Amino acid sequence: MRPILRWFLFTACLVVFTAAMLWISARILDLEGQRQRTAEEAQVQEKVRLALWRMDSLASALLIRENSRPAWHYQAFYAPDDLFASSTQSIPKGQALMPSPLFGSLPDLVRLNFEIVSGTYASPQAPAGQQRELASNWYASSPETAQAMDKLNQLRALLIEHPEMQLPLSVGQSPPPGKAVGDKAKTAELKKDTVDMQMISNAVEQTQRSQIITRNLMAEKAEISNAPLKKIAPAPAAAPKPEVASRGSSDRSRSPLDAVKDLYHESRRGEETSASGSAMTDDSLPARPGSSAPAQRQSLPGLAGDLRAVWADQELLLVRQASLEGVTRLQGVWLDWPLLQNRLLEAVRDLLPEAKLISLSPELARTDAAALVTLPVKLLTGKVPIIQLDGGSPLMPALAIAWACLIAAALAIAFVLHRAVLLSERRGAFVSAVTHELRTPLTTFRLYSEMLADDMVPAPERRREYLTTLCDESTRLMHLVENVLSFSRIERGRTAARMELVSVESLIQRIEPRLRQRTDQVGLLLKTDVNHEAGLACVKVDALAVEQVLFNLTDNACKYAAPDSDPQELHLSVVVEGREVRFTLRDFGPGLSIQARKKLFQPFAKSATEAAHSAPGVGLGLALCRRLARELGGSLTHQAVSGRGACFCLSLPRQA
Repeated sequence: MRPILRWFLFTACLVVFTAAMLWISARILDLEGQRQRTAEEAQVQEKVRLALWRMDSLASALLIRENSRPAWHYQAFYAPDDLFASSTQSIPKGQALMPSPLFGSLPDLVRLNFEIVSGTYASPQAPAGQQRELASNWYASSPETAQAMDKLNQLRALLIEHPEMQLPLSVGQSPPPGKAVGDKAKTAELKKDTVDMQMISNAVEQTQRSQIITRNLMAEKAEISNAPLKKIAPAPAAAPKPEVASRGSSDRSRSPLDAVKDLYHESRRGEETSASGSAMTDDSLPARPGSSAPAQRQSLPGLAGDLRAVWADQELLLVRQASLEGVTRLQGVWLDWPLLQNRLLEAVRDLLPEAKLISLSPELARTDAAALVTLPVKLLTGKVPIIQLDGGSPLMPALAIAWACLIAAALAIAFVLHRAVLLSERRGAFVSAVTHELRTPLTTFRLYSEMLADDMVPAPERRREYLTTLCDESTRLMHLVENVLSFSRIERGRTAARMELVSVESLIQRIEPRLRQRTDQVGLLLKTDVNHEAGLACVKVDALAVEQVLFNLTDNACKYAAPDSDPQELHLSVVVEGREVRFTLRDFGPGLSIQARKKLFQPFAKSATEAAHSAPGVGLGLALCRRLARELGGSLTHQAVSGRGACFCLSLPRQA
């Protein structure tokens, strides 16, 4: 197979695998991005869930507190039940008045408590009419009362613009906070094939919050509305009717409190009469001081629904319908929304530092998963801080390893392919060069042997010349075969060096005759220079390998440098440098070109064309010499020289 076809197939396979890896990487990165987005969304949803729980907990405490107030607390003064003067006497209802817990003070987060009866606005913090007269007689006036009156006027103007708020649900008909949310959760569960699972989770979460808060409200209300103990003591006798001379003298002898009580009794009797009609008897009315009616006790009638939050412009109100002494009324709490909003946001500042609350209609709040259950407000998260998970994803290291393996495999295959192509080219060049080198001596052998066998060379001098030529060709052929076999053994790692400790002087004496014989054939003068220190130095080498290296260097000098050598000399010098013994062989021929230096030590670097137009050889000598030098623990290098020629240095380790 041609090298270009091999490289084409390799490139095509590499492109296919790279495209597959790119697709896999894109999918993995997409999945990783989805995983990260899912993890971040999960963190956001978890923080939102915790924030809603915290805010609903705070708001539910406020809602439970206000929802547990009985209906009569919305009056500045009310006539309580179950008052006793002693162990055997009870105080009839109406004989004593008690101030409301809301009178004179505002609960936390409340701007005003109010009630609307037949279009009349009243507040326990701002008593009006007879209750105001009673308050002024027994309590010192305070600026809070005037402020409460101003707030009541503001509230009246606000509610006039929203008449729909004066028509609440009937008592006991307020829907539980979680009903609509539960319906939404059921609807989401039925449509779970088309609705996002996170929406279902949010709806279920809102339902759970609503159920818990609803149970707390119902439990608190049930505890407040527990029936009192059953009374078994007999009712005390009516107080004796005091004798009065006349109404005028009586009025002069009574205190201002008695006058206020009379006014209060008259107003209460009128309300009861209008509410109950002819069904009510005189015995059900509280006895006035000085009247002859018996003082019968009655339980204080009162029924209140659940507070529900509504918006009036930007003001948040809690309203409910209540029935007190047969009269239906609208009671409510005007909340301080800016302060409440700050407290709610401060409670979740660590989770959602940029959170905001916006108003919603109660209908939308019941179906919005981001809305509070207790109040019609929606949570806007803003920018949520995301905690980056340590360690990252295991997919990214796996993807990096896969790419590294692909690149390593591609490089390895490319390297192997390159070496295979190079080996193939060298094999082809070697076969071509060896064929040329073998054909020349074999042709000479055949031609001269036939001529000698047929007695075609009768002259003894010519016969001797032919025999000498045959001997030289056989020597060259033997040298070629010996180099090829030595290189093959080294390539297979089957070198069997016979290492021996020998002095440099004796080594040179053993090698020099063969080198000189080769130089004499081409007319070169071999000059050997071994100084005294180098001659006494010892090296542990294979003498035959050293001889083969130096002979190959000498043979190359004879083939390439001798025809154009000036002077016709070849210098062999041996010196000791440190722990090395250096054999330097220099000729004075034309030297080596830059291109020749690049492939100087490459095996089979000479093609058949180069072999045909140059000195005999297959380009294996220098490569074999370097391999033999390394097998001996040394090195073979080419050294630059000034002037003509080439210089090679064989370095061998010196033995102590």
